Amino acid sequence: MDPASRGGRARRLLPIAAAIALPWAWFWVRDLGGRVDAIAVGLPLLGVAAVISTAVVAVVTGRTLPLIAGTSVFVVCAVAVIGPLLPRTIPRPDPPIRLVMANLWDANRSPEAAPDSLLDQRPDIVAAAELPEGFVDAMTAEASTAGLSGPVRARGLAVWSRFPVSELAELEFRFARVMRLDVSAPAAPFVLYVVHADNPLRESSFAQQRRFTDELLQAMDDEQRPVVLAGDFNMSDRLVSYRTLDAALLDAMRAGAAGRATYVGGWWTTLLLRIDHIFVSRGWCAADPATFTVTGSDHRGVGVAVGPCP
Repeated sequence: MDPASRGGRARRLLPIAAAIALPWAWFWVRDLGGRVDAIAVGLPLLGVAAVISTAVVAVVTGRTLPLIAGTSVFVVCAVAVIGPLLPRTIPRPDPPIRLVMANLWDANRSPEAAPDSLLDQRPDIVAAAELPEGFVDAMTAEASTAGLSGPVRARGLAVWSRFPVSELAELEFRFARVMRLDVSAPAAPFVLYVVHADNPLRESSFAQQRRFTDELLQAMDDEQRPVVLAGDFNMSDRLVSYRTLDAALLDAMRAGAAGRATYVGGWWTTLLLRIDHIFVSRGWCAADPATFTVTGSDHRGVGVAVGPCP
């Protein structure tokens, strides 16, 4: 092949290579946060929109390059969405403590029916956020028959437990409501943080969410016992704040099983948002994670066995 032919072929292949490669730059810029986090929230729809729109353009123009670019965008979005859902091999805790957490939703129209959803998970501890009228009384009555005492309540959060629980000194977090509890579980005492963080799309911002994450990790570093975080973090697992927590702690909901979306409110379901989490300190393990329907809520509940690693 003469040099001119090789040069012409290179010029034709260069746009194709760029169309394939450029979308992968996402993994170099995604930790910038801010508006980049906003894009991360919409990745499922962005990927679908990219491949459909570029397919239409390819048909209209008779050129394949737009579809190649759109397909690359779709694959990048798929990898970014699926990556933080993948299961991890984690030893089973010993002893195991079954922790269940759910956001009941302030607008829940059947709060008296919601306790069955939680207790069907056979928990040792139940944590709840957004407590609609009627739920706490119904939950307390049914929890007592299941051997759980409580509630301990503060800042719109509540906990019922099989083990002795006492509220610890309140920590002032910006952009979130956090209840801090001492849990005297036999052979495995720990500190439980129940979290209901502000929504960065309407109550705070992604930058403020990141500051809350840093404050939360700093508070955990000051604890003398292992810490379990459970709650509605309003934090997609595609955000830099999630990756910060995941780097320092163990995401219990990925222990031997794939993570699953937990926000099921209307069209938001299409964004595959996993915003309800349970994390544990390093040195603790997890097993048997599950998500489940909570009667009347726009969130799915999360439950998992946690405890010291064997």
